[in-house]
Amino acid sequence: MHVFWHKGYEATSMEDLLTAMNLNRGSLYATFGDKRELFLKAMDRYCTGVGIGSRISILSQPGPALPLIRQFINVMLEFGLSDPLRRGCMITNTVMELASHEKDIARKLAGRLQMAEEAFFTLLTRAKHEGELSKDKNPRALARVLVTMMQGTIVMIKAGTPATVVRETSAAALAILD
Repeated sequence: MHVFWHKGYEATSMEDLLTAMNLNRGSLYATFGDKRELFLKAMDRYCTGVGIGSRISILSQPGPALPLIRQFINVMLEFGLSDPLRRGCMITNTVMELASHEKDIARKLAGRLQMAEEAFFTLLTRAKHEGELSKDKNPRALARVLVTMMQGTIVMIKAGTPATVVRETSAAALAILD
């Protein structure tokens, strides 16, 4: 997973994978199939163990909704900023690299982003019903903006944007909730 996350699918060679996993070629193929199948398994692991899926439970906690959204965004942001390799998000990286020619992978990753949108939407709807969010705000549109902002912020992190600028940009984007 870490090799794909750092190098991307296309730039990762079988030798890179064999070295990282300390396997011989036959064992890798027998256990995981080909490079593509291994990549899909690595992506699943990332999504459930490292990426957004591992932190999405923040959005289902009780209490005021808008602080939970801010907490979630800040946790994701700090996770990205704390990575000395600035790998960004494996989902975002893969969409940028493969979506134009790997439609099944693109659909799968769009589903992961949809999961985040739905979690934001549910929480924003709750915030609106509880009076935390202005009645004129559209929870669906805001949920989409938050996913877009989160992914864009991750691209900024990967591009080496200074942490202060990333945090400032995120805070300005989160102002749409006020």
